[in-house]
Amino acid sequence: MNNTDSGKIRKPSVRNPEHSAGGPVKPVSVPQKHPVNQNPGARRAAPQNVQGARRAPSNAHAVKPAVQKKNPSSEHSRVKKAPQKEVAGTDPKQSAGMFKGLVIAVIVILLALLGVMGFLFVKDETELLNREVTIEAGTVRPDISMYFKEEPKFPNLIKSNLNFDEVNINVPQTIRFNIAVYGLNYACTLIITDTVAPVGTGVPQQIFACEELPDALSCITGIEDITDVTASWEEVPDMSSGGNYLVYAVLMDGCGNETVVAVPFEVTLDDTPPELKGVKDIEIYLGDSVAYREKVTVTDDYDENPVLEIDTSAVDLTEAGSYDVIYTARDFSGNETTVTICLTVSEKPEGYVEPEVVYEAAREILDEITEPGMSDEEIALQIVWWCRYNIRFILRSEYNSWTEAAYSAYTYRSGNCYATAYAVKALLDVAGIENEIIERWPYETATHFWNYVKLNGQWYHCDATWREGYDSYFFMYTTKELHDFWQGGWNGFQYRVDEYPESATESVQYRIDYKNHTIEDP
Repeated sequence: MNNTDSGKIRKPSVRNPEHSAGGPVKPVSVPQKHPVNQNPGARRAAPQNVQGARRAPSNAHAVKPAVQKKNPSSEHSRVKKAPQKEVAGTDPKQSAGMFKGLVIAVIVILLALLGVMGFLFVKDETELLNREVTIEAGTVRPDISMYFKEEPKFPNLIKSNLNFDEVNINVPQTIRFNIAVYGLNYACTLIITDTVAPVGTGVPQQIFACEELPDALSCITGIEDITDVTASWEEVPDMSSGGNYLVYAVLMDGCGNETVVAVPFEVTLDDTPPELKGVKDIEIYLGDSVAYREKVTVTDDYDENPVLEIDTSAVDLTEAGSYDVIYTARDFSGNETTVTICLTVSEKPEGYVEPEVVYEAAREILDEITEPGMSDEEIALQIVWWCRYNIRFILRSEYNSWTEAAYSAYTYRSGNCYATAYAVKALLDVAGIENEIIERWPYETATHFWNYVKLNGQWYHCDATWREGYDSYFFMYTTKELHDFWQGGWNGFQYRVDEYPESATESVQYRIDYKNHTIEDP
């Protein structure tokens, strides 16, 4: 029968503690040791008894608390404590184990939570990372911050195996490296590219229609680019007629970027041929050498160095006769001037004097009238002065060669203007002073010869021949001064001016002492 009434526990009826339904109840002695700790089997059985007592009320009066309440003796206390020893979970060691398990479980959960939070944190930080960065060459210095959309929470824990300070930002290249985000390595790339075209400015040029275009790179200034730049002409227009043109050059850098630059050209049409001067007929003797270029000059309006070609293919110096010699002057535009002269080769006349003999005699005289350290002006003055007052003028003289005339003047101390002029020339040649012989032209009754001397880079007229009624000589006259000299109503110094170099224009006569044959320094 159940001991419950309407779901409530009913108190048991009072009974004699010494009696029970099964007979008399003996006092229970509580053992001093804890069988629960020593006998695991008893530990497992105790809960079954307790649970059984609750399910079987008919047998519960043997151990129920009613007995304890009925007799408040020491046995009641012992009976009251006995069921506590058999209840599971009240053992201290078991409780410690449960607590330890609970702590471990909490720690595991916390660690799991921390792991999840750490994963999510690293994931969020990693999403800030840009794996690839591209910069323009020569612009900015790269650093690790470029690889993050925003600054990481712990930037000190972000590392890279690339030293950005050592990267050459002026060279287009691709660099692969690693960035460690909180200990995790990520492959990254730095791309340095060059997409900026070079710049430059065209330099105005002046050329002739016959010339080829100069190198394109030399016609452009202010070129700027981080790589080497080449230049080439995009298209070459026809500029043969001269005029002003714009020619376009293409600048290309090392990465293929291009810029077109306009270069202004002023093109001159040169159609004027060069001018030949000093080309005259030549007379020589058999066995003599020929100085074809002596006194010959070539000038041009544009070409500073025109070419002179001399065709002597028709000449035979071993046989007397007359031969054509063709002089051709050509400028860089291809304009030409051609002059043909006659070269006469004759047998040496009787009494002919070799040039070497003349020059040897001239050296002896020069050593007597000059001193070491003299200037060319001083030496030339001594030569003209000596010839003027040591060669007696003889009007009627016949000479077969200039060498004979000069040697006769040195030997016999006499001669006409021809002999005197060549005596001066031989002395100037020995002294190393450039000079020429000028012949009067035109003339009516008689010709005349004098010297044209180059001193201090200028050409001057010198004349050592005696003149009737004029007890002096001419030294370093300009052409104007020579033509302004009149004596006895006439001048007599006309000549082919165009065939000789232009003379000096500034007078130096104030520096010359004709009586003492000295000259002051300029």
